[in-house]
Amino acid sequence: MPKCITVIFASFFIYQLFLLANSFSALHRIYTIIAADVNSWNMLWFFSEASGEIGLIIRFAGACLLAVFSWTLLRKKTFSFSFFRKAILLEGTHYLFYVPFIINLLIRPASDPTLLRVYYETAISYTIQTVLVSGSFILLYFKMRNQETYNPQILKWGAIAAVSFVFSLWVKHFMFNLYALPIDLANPVLVIGLLNSGLTILAAAIILLATLAPVIRTQTAAINKKMTGFVFVLMGAYFVIYILVASVNSSYMAFLQLTEFWAISFVVAGAGLLLKRC
Repeated sequence: MPKCITVIFASFFIYQLFLLANSFSALHRIYTIIAADVNSWNMLWFFSEASGEIGLIIRFAGACLLAVFSWTLLRKKTFSFSFFRKAILLEGTHYLFYVPFIINLLIRPASDPTLLRVYYETAISYTIQTVLVSGSFILLYFKMRNQETYNPQILKWGAIAAVSFVFSLWVKHFMFNLYALPIDLANPVLVIGLLNSGLTILAAAIILLATLAPVIRTQTAAINKKMTGFVFVLMGAYFVIYILVASVNSSYMAFLQLTEFWAISFVVAGAGLLLKRC
């Protein structure tokens, strides 16, 4: 298991580093647009993007803690509750910085009905993600606070947080397909992309919920590694299929960095669990 965790957290760290390194130039481009046309709506837009930037920095700090945690687990065989619970808190907190972005989308005027629909669908997506992840992760942090060993409540809320996170991944990528990516039922490649966004991570989330239900009900502390491995493979498979679609569709490729592409590493971790290599 430590090797599988290291693969996932290392991928998460590298991807967050990539996003952070490229985010400042994106924020500067927004600033130059606003500077050329200063008005209250553009200022709100910039504030919402700046808030997201702060959230990204917080998430990267959590990724650093997870990198240290996984190294400690792999090399020293020690589960550091201190690093892990702080990373959990930072991940949950980072989603709260989407709130200004959500408000901007909900109140920003748009004369084009299509654009207004995109605003609302994006706002709905980020609202659901924030509720699912922030709520469960922050509650998990409080359950872990001042604890240095597992107990049934930590396992319960850890399982709830894991299921919530996977459902949030599905919401993000399914809604993303609806408001950002092309949909054409006459195009086989785009049909594959649509079915992938609608079903793959959703199936993983439902199976994970069924797998962890006994843990959530505190009936057992044992986790079925084979089923968890299968869930991981499904989660990673979404991104493998996304890349295949993106290889022949420029719109998919253009939006790749807005996905949680680091989660493709779940394929490796899942295969390790299924083959009992972790």
